[in-house]
Amino acid sequence: MSHQTQLIDALCALGFTTYEARTYTGLLENYSQTAYGLSKVTGVPQPKVYEVLRKLEARGAAVLVSTDPQKFAATPPQEILTSLRVEFESRMNSADHAVTVAVSENKPLTQAPKVMTELSGKATIMAAASQLLAEATDKVYLSAWVPELSELEPQINRASNNGVFFVTLGFGQGQVHEPNGHFYRHGSTLKTLYHHHQNRHFALVADGNTVLWATYVDDVGWTGLLARDRRVVGLVRTYIRHDIYVQKIYARFGPELMETFGAGLELLTNVNQDLVMTDASIDSVAIDAAVSHSLAAKILRNEDAS
Repeated sequence: MSHQTQLIDALCALGFTTYEARTYTGLLENYSQTAYGLSKVTGVPQPKVYEVLRKLEARGAAVLVSTDPQKFAATPPQEILTSLRVEFESRMNSADHAVTVAVSENKPLTQAPKVMTELSGKATIMAAASQLLAEATDKVYLSAWVPELSELEPQINRASNNGVFFVTLGFGQGQVHEPNGHFYRHGSTLKTLYHHHQNRHFALVADGNTVLWATYVDDVGWTGLLARDRRVVGLVRTYIRHDIYVQKIYARFGPELMETFGAGLELLTNVNQDLVMTDASIDSVAIDAAVSHSLAAKILRNEDAS
């Protein structure tokens, strides 16, 4: 594609007609042209050239530089672009005002459409999370494993520095920068789950109106859902909050809970039965650390899949 064709396409994208774009391009390349001369170099029909030149004059893109014979020159491109930018911003401001008035007077317009988007692949999911963090202005709920939190650390810090309040629940071991707000470590799984257990999840709720939920499952990889539906937002936010409730309880009564439900509270995660370590069916002495870890990982993987 020639530079001339690229310029014509760019001008058309900015609102010029094809004839206007071709004529303006011809003026740029051939200063002080008559209408007849422009018709020859641009291919715009001569009867149309005069009409097009008048339109270009009206929008400030062409200037009459002599009258006998009539010759025209192109306004410098930067002046045209500046004028178009000012005009566009003015139209945007007018549209923004009109939308604000319409929304305030018409309640149905305030109801956002229910939109859900499927996501696949970690790069796509992290990009969506980065975008939500960049757009957040008030409060973010975040539940994720340390590797994902570390990957998003620059975006989290930027949002935190801009005043966004974070409620964060971190899974796994490793250092994590704690942003503005409250950070909770998922302590009840530290003794049973390690990085090689790959059934992970990622949950983010931004400003109470958008949610990103994703999971990693062996042989499938990362898949997720981006939703702007308050029902889904409420569901995931409640999930995170209830998980935090458990961790706050565990932080204060961990020894008693482990004595009752085992290391990592593995028996607590079994919703098919209501078992505790003192049940006759449980021989706590016979359950060594390796078996306990394996059981907990298996139960939690089943929980994630259910």
